[in-house]
Amino acid sequence: MMPITRKQVEILLDTPAQRDYVVSAYADMTVQDGFKRHLDLTLKNEARSAGAAMAESAARKDLDANIAVIREAVQAEASSTARGLAVFSSVARGLRHVIPLEFPVENQLVIDEEPFLLPLLERWSGEPSFLIIQVDANEAHLFERYHGRPEPVADLEREDVAQDIQRDKPRFTVKKRFASTHHERLQGPEDAPFLRELSDAIAERWKEGNFAGLVLLGQSQETAALRKQLPKELDAVVVGEMPYAKTGSANDLNDVVNRLVDDWQIEHQRQILAELHERRKRDHLVANSATEVLDALQQGRAAQILLGTRRDIPGARCPDCGYRFGAPIRECLYCGARCQSVNAAQDILRLATRHRVPVVLFRMPAGNDPLEPAGVAALLRAGDNWAPRAKVPQESQEHAQSI
Repeated sequence: MMPITRKQVEILLDTPAQRDYVVSAYADMTVQDGFKRHLDLTLKNEARSAGAAMAESAARKDLDANIAVIREAVQAEASSTARGLAVFSSVARGLRHVIPLEFPVENQLVIDEEPFLLPLLERWSGEPSFLIIQVDANEAHLFERYHGRPEPVADLEREDVAQDIQRDKPRFTVKKRFASTHHERLQGPEDAPFLRELSDAIAERWKEGNFAGLVLLGQSQETAALRKQLPKELDAVVVGEMPYAKTGSANDLNDVVNRLVDDWQIEHQRQILAELHERRKRDHLVANSATEVLDALQQGRAAQILLGTRRDIPGARCPDCGYRFGAPIRECLYCGARCQSVNAAQDILRLATRHRVPVVLFRMPAGNDPLEPAGVAALLRAGDNWAPRAKVPQESQEHAQSI
């Protein structure tokens, strides 16, 4: 089964601002207790609770229709290999979106004006993907690693691979006999066309994906020759290199890549925390709370988001101007409208995904979260662009009132 794609997520991120409710359902499709699923009973119980809570709401009339859509989607996927299922339904909006998942999720039903995306966004951001290149003198193979498993995506073979070539110039031999052999090293000008083609293929694939880095597998002289052809921005994101023979099994490939990625992630998080502590010490281009992080995301100033173990950060959203806050406030500080309570952790991941801001999730044991007490931080590229009304200088307020 294919992992979650950006297109599947973006469809839900870009839903227009509407007041109609969306029913978001997550279903555990794994077999339990003698091949019986508890999903149907869970749906009944949660739908009954939601119906009671919405008894006086105008959206109550659409709830049964949305639950029917969810049941139909679950039954259609019952025989698939999906370990989880995400269904988003809003009859009033004409929304029906089903995403089979390769990972299990807890059964839950959420009714809100926006799709509940926290489990998807956490998986998307918390499991960085990598582009893997396995190269030798004759061919190259491209893999994409999602959720710990490399999947083949492309193969390249040099055009002159079947031609006999000179191994080395016989400078000191008398017979001047040329040995018939295939290519053994990527180091001469005759290799340039193949390496350029491979470099172009890597660059094109990189643009299409959401990768955290490149992994190069092959003999050192071959990976070194490839790196000379890569654009500087791609050479800078190589997370590791290691010799690897193409005769190895898929499990061998997975083990090699996992070792490189695990080492990179440990060092990467150590460097990020060191930079965060240094910026905090100097109070320089750093956001230290959910509100500051959301401000930076909405103003285009966030360079990297750091999220700890908390997923229950209270926040607010203004339904009129759409601004999001990392605290449970009643009145919008910009337009004065009444705000709605939301999950700030979901809003942070939502905006980071939409604006393609990299996210680092720290999976630490309870009580050992390096981002507590706020649970979230951000490295910034610039200072504040604007501030709420409460922070506007007095003369600006008088000017605004006179207009």
